[in-house]
Amino acid sequence: AVVSVPTSKSEIDVLSFYNWWTSPGESAALSALVNVFIKQYPNTAVMPTSVVGGAGYSMLGVVKPLVTAGQAPDSFQMHAGYEGVPYYKAGLLEPVDDIWASENLASVIPGVVQEMNKFDGHYYSVPVDIHRVNIVWYNKELLDNNKIDVTTLTDWEAFFEACDKLKAAGVKYPIQLGESWTAAHVFEQIAASEGIDFYQDWINGKIVSSDNPRLLKVLDNFKKYLSYTNQDYEKLIWNDATARVINGEAAFNIMGDWANQEFKLAGKKYGVDYGTFPVPGTGDIYGLCVDTFQRPKNISHPTNANRWLKTIVSREGQDAFNPIKGSISARTDADVSKYDAYQQTAISDFWKARYMFPSVVHGSGAPQAYKIKLEDIIAEFVLNQDVSKAATALANYSAIINDEYTIAWSLK
Repeated sequence: AVVSVPTSKSEIDVLSFYNWWTSPGESAALSALVNVFIKQYPNTAVMPTSVVGGAGYSMLGVVKPLVTAGQAPDSFQMHAGYEGVPYYKAGLLEPVDDIWASENLASVIPGVVQEMNKFDGHYYSVPVDIHRVNIVWYNKELLDNNKIDVTTLTDWEAFFEACDKLKAAGVKYPIQLGESWTAAHVFEQIAASEGIDFYQDWINGKIVSSDNPRLLKVLDNFKKYLSYTNQDYEKLIWNDATARVINGEAAFNIMGDWANQEFKLAGKKYGVDYGTFPVPGTGDIYGLCVDTFQRPKNISHPTNANRWLKTIVSREGQDAFNPIKGSISARTDADVSKYDAYQQTAISDFWKARYMFPSVVHGSGAPQAYKIKLEDIIAEFVLNQDVSKAATALANYSAIINDEYTIAWSLK
C-alpha cells in the first residue's frame, strides 16, 4: 500500500541523511564527500546518521516509519536496482528526473547504471560509486614462482589448469572461499561467464527449466571450482579468505573490489605483490554493485536534498569520495589521476566494457526473495555439490516468484 505522508514542515538550512558506512575507510570517504558539499554551502548544518547494520534491505525498516511519521531524512543510502523496489512500491520516494536533467547525467553515466536508478521510466536515485564484482584477486609472487601468466587465464579451462599446477607445487587449496554469501557471489560471477544473454535471462526470471544446458554448465564449473577451495570456508568472513591470498597461503580469491583496501592495509603494492584479472569468461563485462542516494517523500529540507544529490553525482564529489572508498566514479569523465593503481585499471575497464550487469547478491539484479533463496541453495550446493538438485531448486524458485520480477533488464 502507498504510504500517506503528512504535509512537509517549514524549511531551514539543514541537511540530514542516513548511511551504513561505519568502517574507518568508509567514514573517511564520506567525510571527503561532505566536505565538498560544505565548501559549496558553508552555512548549511550537515547531519549524517550512521545506521549500524542498516546495509541493504535493513535500511527499509529504519526509513519507512520515519517517512510515515513525517520525520524522513533528506536522503538515505541504498543499493541500486531491486533493493529500491520496496521503497518505490510503498510510495516513499520522489522522482529525481530533474536532477538527472539539470546535471546532464545521461551523457556521462553508462546505460545499465542509468537503468539501475529507474523505476517505470523515471529516475528515483543517483549513483555515488561503482564497485566491481567480477574480479579475481591473486598473489603475484605465488603465481610468478609457478610461472603462471594471468593474461592466459581467460577461460575456466586455463584457470583450472593453473590451479592444478599450484596443487602439484604444494599449494593445498589454491582458491580461498568464505562464508555463504561469498559462495553465492562466486556463483553469480560464473553465471556471468556463461555470457550476457544467459545472465540477462537469469536475472529476468527466465531460467525456469532445470534442464537448461547453460545453467547446468554454470553449476558444473562451480563444482569444479569448489574442488580447489578450502574446507573451513564456513569459519571465514570474506576478508579472512582474502587475507590468505595476501599472506601467500593461497593464490586466488573471487571478491568485489572492496578487497583492494585489505591488500593496501597489509602494505601490499598493486602490480608488485598482488593483482587482479576479470573472472574467466568475463573479460569484456563489468559486474556492478552501486550505492545510491535519493529524495524521500515528505522531507523537511528539499533544497538541501537537491543540493546533496547534485554534489554526490558531480565530478568533484565522486572524485573526492571514491579514491578513498576504494570504488570508482559512476561517471565516465573522472579525473583518473586521483585514483590508485588498481582503481585506474578498473576505470579503464569500466569505460571500455562491452557489457555491464547488476549484481544479484548485492541487492540489484533480482528480487529480494530470490537473493535470499539463492544464498540458501548455493550454501547447500557447496555441501552436497548435487548439480541436478541445485538446478531444479534455482529454476523452480524463479518460476514460483515469477510475478516479483518487475524490472525488465536489457544488458545489451
